[in-house]
Amino acid sequence: MSGDVWSRWRAQVEEARNRHRRYPELDRQLDAMQADVKLRTWLDELTDEEMGEMLRGLAACIDAIQDVVGEAPERPEGTP
Repeated sequence: MSGDVWSRWRAQVEEARNRHRRYPELDRQLDAMQADVKLRTWLDELTDEEMGEMLRGLAACIDAIQDVVGEAPERPEGTP
């Protein structure tokens, strides 16, 4: 999506947020939506090179986590 669409969506979320401050659950949902919009806007601004670097780093993190999980001893069912 273009930056204009995200900007309008962000403005709508902010308006709705200001109107409904007295509803805490709605406020939490709006916070989550606003964070999503900010993240998407930030991602849209990344260059292809930056996005590739970020994805390579993410893949390395996932591989490292899978290696650690694979090395962890099995736990009996019901054990935290």
